[in-house]
Amino acid sequence: MIQKRQIIAAAAGVLLGYGIWAAAQNFGGTADGGAGNAGYGRMADAGGGAGAAGNTAAGSGGLGADGTGVGADGSGLAGTGRSADGSGGAGAGRSADGSGLAGTGRSADGSSGTDFSALSEVPELNEQELAAVRRLAAAVKSGSKERIAAELLADGDTLSWLYYETFGEERYRYDGTEFRADLAGEGLVLTGAASVFYGSFGENGPEGRCTALQAVELENPRYDYSEGTWKDGRMDGAGVSGYRYYQGPPQGEAEEVRKEGRFVRGKMEGTITYRNTGSDGVTATYTMEVKEGVTQPDDRWIPGPEEGIYHLEADDNPAYAYALTEEEMKQPRWVNLLVWDVEE
Repeated sequence: MIQKRQIIAAAAGVLLGYGIWAAAQNFGGTADGGAGNAGYGRMADAGGGAGAAGNTAAGSGGLGADGTGVGADGSGLAGTGRSADGSGGAGAGRSADGSGLAGTGRSADGSSGTDFSALSEVPELNEQELAAVRRLAAAVKSGSKERIAAELLADGDTLSWLYYETFGEERYRYDGTEFRADLAGEGLVLTGAASVFYGSFGENGPEGRCTALQAVELENPRYDYSEGTWKDGRMDGAGVSGYRYYQGPPQGEAEEVRKEGRFVRGKMEGTITYRNTGSDGVTATYTMEVKEGVTQPDDRWIPGPEEGIYHLEADDNPAYAYALTEEEMKQPRWVNLLVWDVEE
């Protein structure tokens, strides 16, 4: 006799526009992660939540106040625009002693130093934008993802104008007091109308401990997140990724999905844990093996009554099983979708 259980589907649909990945369609049976209605229904898990998109920061300085691009004291400080030799390189011009230190533009022998084009002047914010940013920074400081998501949605129009119009989709780091063109350091960086990265940054994006969070409001508000260790702008090390409907899920959706393990350049690797919490609060946890984001099936995966679909029984609740098709088994589905670089 086949025991009736709730099946959780892994498929995710894609809704393009601001990089949002929408929840997958329910394929029959119950979809609320509840006590398990009759039949082998499949439940959507949204496949890891929303994606973030955006362009990396770029910029170039203008002419210095005296038209030469050289610092007021002749030292050639970074960010003053055209170099003293007229080469038009980013950053300051030739240093006073002609040494051409890194970041000061062209050196005395004509070679280029480090590109400091990202150190362009930060556009001026209006009072409304500034107030919205301060509210968001306070939410980030609180550590509450729900509060951060609520602020992103409440000030959505203002933050959207700030990122797309005032900043022109450039990325600047807010250090708690002001925005800086230099990304390296602690703070928060807007990457879209309702997307923010906060934590530690290097020149290439998130570096060390950092969290990416995107707020989404379809029927009910939710946040999608990826947090853990990053390297060169990618998840690399221990991390967690998932989503949560913080005011209750829409009918047919899980309230919370969480996948935890080790990431290597944005893809999960080794033993991972996947946890699904239904609208009734019941949780099902699955442990599986993954290589470069692809599921590695073992003898725990059992063929179900549907042809071509395999089931993995939950570690903590035998009434639940996770379902994947043969095709889904081959896909790199265990990856970070809240990426810093859209080309990742």
